[in-house]
Amino acid sequence: MSAQWRRWETAPRFMPLLGVLIGALGGAVYWLGAQIWPTSIAVVLSMLATALLPAASARNAAGADLRVVGFVFAVLVKYNALMALSAANLPFALPANLALGLIMIAGHAASRALVVSVLASPTHPGSKPASHGDLGIALVIGFAPAALLGVPGLIGLVAAIAARTAFIAYVRRNRPPISPAVLDMTQQLTEVCFYLGALATWAYV
Repeated sequence: MSAQWRRWETAPRFMPLLGVLIGALGGAVYWLGAQIWPTSIAVVLSMLATALLPAASARNAAGADLRVVGFVFAVLVKYNALMALSAANLPFALPANLALGLIMIAGHAASRALVVSVLASPTHPGSKPASHGDLGIALVIGFAPAALLGVPGLIGLVAAIAARTAFIAYVRRNRPPISPAVLDMTQQLTEVCFYLGALATWAYV
């Protein structure tokens, strides 16, 4: 957090202007989100953006607090995404209400396979990484359900992989050891991004 941001945050005269900036960020995130996702998801994403900005800049903000905020909003996004995906049409016929179950299987399997990909490198000094054989089997099992969903599943998989890559790169830049909490956050983030990627694609296929 920069010293300039702290001055803005602590100077009463600038507090309304800070509110304008945060509100503008929320509005921009909502507008962008509404272009590809249902309004409910765009609203939750805008709420997340406006909640994380002040939390990240707070002088005494704890990492645990940010994890709680991230978890709550991940659940909200996941709920709204799954509600929207409940109406998705798969490339093959399934009995009623089973399509969403397959989508959830794909999301959970892919996200956990990506956690194994993180474990394939040492999580902390002296730790034993997952073997290449374990990684290969995990990726095959984890990615296969997504392939069954067709193009939306593959796009969701790409979104999940991109999220995993960016998040772990950020973590290693700031805190090299990969903790169990980071692995849990990786699973949550990649699962949500899988659903968002698949949902954004289903409108065009």
